[in-house]
Amino acid sequence: VCYFNFDRAVICMAVFTVALGIGTVVGLLPEVPNKNYPYAWGVCGRALWTPVFVVLLLYGRELPFAACSGPAVFLDKTCIHQEDKDIMKQSIERLGAFLSHSDRMLIVYSDVFLQKLWTVYEVAAFLSLHASDRMTVIPVICPAVFFIALLLGWVRNILILVVNIFFASNVLLYVFTTISSCFLLRSLRRWARDRDAIGTRLQNFTVRRCMCTCEEDRPVVYRNIAALMRETLPHMVLTDDDEALEAFDALVRTDLPLAFSSSLGKTFMPYKYVAAFFASTELPCMLDLLVGTPGGMPIRDTVRWVLYYLPLALSIYPLALISTERMTRCFLHLRGWRELVWVLVGFVLLVALPTYFVVGVILAILWRMALESDIAMLLLAVIDIFLLLAAFVVFAEPCRWRRRATDDDVAANIVGSSTRAEAEARA
Repeated sequence: VCYFNFDRAVICMAVFTVALGIGTVVGLLPEVPNKNYPYAWGVCGRALWTPVFVVLLLYGRELPFAACSGPAVFLDKTCIHQEDKDIMKQSIERLGAFLSHSDRMLIVYSDVFLQKLWTVYEVAAFLSLHASDRMTVIPVICPAVFFIALLLGWVRNILILVVNIFFASNVLLYVFTTISSCFLLRSLRRWARDRDAIGTRLQNFTVRRCMCTCEEDRPVVYRNIAALMRETLPHMVLTDDDEALEAFDALVRTDLPLAFSSSLGKTFMPYKYVAAFFASTELPCMLDLLVGTPGGMPIRDTVRWVLYYLPLALSIYPLALISTERMTRCFLHLRGWRELVWVLVGFVLLVALPTYFVVGVILAILWRMALESDIAMLLLAVIDIFLLLAAFVVFAEPCRWRRRATDDDVAANIVGSSTRAEAEARA
């Protein structure tokens, strides 16, 4: 749902943000005193931004003001008849036609995806008909982490509001941020292991070991696979279905590792999702600060706040996230307390301290100086532009892999598989 509603939700949130900003500036929205700042703060940005964004993500297609036609989706579990066996058999035999007429394939990946006969066949068939850049892989853990992170970010903003109204200390906020960071580290470490296991599963893949919920479907799938191999590799002589299944194993080992690697990309989430999450934590704070404008806050002060918050949402925190993900992919062989020490120490030294140096030292100093110095304001803007370009470069994906396995690739893989099998038999 979020995959298809995301762009629509972002457009609606842009309109909502502008409306909220205008309402804040003209003084239509409530405000509260701030013990740590001379001007009052708003409350609507922190209170409403994330809940409205979540509602648009989940139900944007059903809302009248946001509804519009979307892509037609073929979901085999709902589009193939599950009760009438004759209709089900006919649909299964024509599954290749659905794959041929599909523009894109969206895979919600879990650790059993590559162990199921139907799913592996569908992916291999799709890649034999389309380039790999038409396949999108979303780990099943990704939306869960995204929504939990949105919830934690919203709670953090409420805590910021409460702390600045009633307290002068930020200890409670630091404790909550630490807990949230531990959740992030655990999730990224788990995904790093799952991602590493994908290559192992594909290298050792054999179609005969795949699970099939209904064993009656296995002969049907095998026949479809044999037909697919004869159509895909017309120059190879496949005398029987067993040779076709071996060719399919080789095709999976040759094509799918590169296809999955390029589809998963360099990061846990694409940049637009990462930026949307951090925007949900930082933009509401910036909007609530605009309450001080009708109360006498200088325009210059407003500009420096904007130059402070924008890089946090669009570059600094996304870069910190990708650094954290790269760090959690290292030393996957560690277990127990050794793994805990590496993850915590690595996060502090490689992510937390550099981020604090950029935000708490460089940006903070320039932010304070920018209230009176034009040079500091200019430097702040230049650093923002540099950080934004750095985020685009780091998150930019290389050209997606488009090559399909040739007959020689498959034949070499079949020979290699036979050699490994003979070696294992001798052992």
